[in-house]
Amino acid sequence: DRRTNLPKPSYDLWEERFMTTTYTTSVTYAALLAAADLAELRADNDSAVRWRATADDIHEAAQKHLYNESRKAFYKGISVAEDGVIEPDETIDMSSIYGSFMYGLFGTKSEKTRNAVDAALKTFGFDEDAPGLPRYEHDTYRRPDDTEQPNWWFVSSLWMAQYFLETGQQDRAMNILHWVHDSAWATGALSEQINPRTRDEMSVSPLCWSQAEYLSTLLDTIPEA
Repeated sequence: DRRTNLPKPSYDLWEERFMTTTYTTSVTYAALLAAADLAELRADNDSAVRWRATADDIHEAAQKHLYNESRKAFYKGISVAEDGVIEPDETIDMSSIYGSFMYGLFGTKSEKTRNAVDAALKTFGFDEDAPGLPRYEHDTYRRPDDTEQPNWWFVSSLWMAQYFLETGQQDRAMNILHWVHDSAWATGALSEQINPRTRDEMSVSPLCWSQAEYLSTLLDTIPEA
């Protein structure tokens, strides 16, 4: 999008909102850098330069448009009206945090990422004894009652564990892994969500995504040779 230098809008990771999200911007940024590396291997230097330059433009634009200075958190995303007016979505979304550090858009150790993590943990009332996290603020999907507390998702909780591992907080990461393990079926199957009040599983079970993030997080605990 030439008005923002960010990717054009698409549906978000949760397949609900059509906008330019922080998560999709993060993935696009990393994909362009990976494509540039591949182009260099093929001696296609023109493409490598063009794709790296576009990635740099996206990175610079993200610092300008995707960080909420008032909440010290990442925006879920932005929408751009026909007249060019930018409308940010202030919803704190775990996918924004995950995408930003995992794909290098803001970096694991950047001040903005640290602030965004702190804001999310405070907003969601993160409890080390029951370290579940929702997808995003005010999520009503499969919420069983009129409480304001969204259901916990294993994927978003495991993303936080991955962040803790990346920042040397091993004990906090293992705490989440143990909680996920204890919340699984006897067979090891994981559901999509957990009711934070009753601890009952919600929605699909087993869910491949939950299983995959659990294994991915476990692999992150193995020291590099």
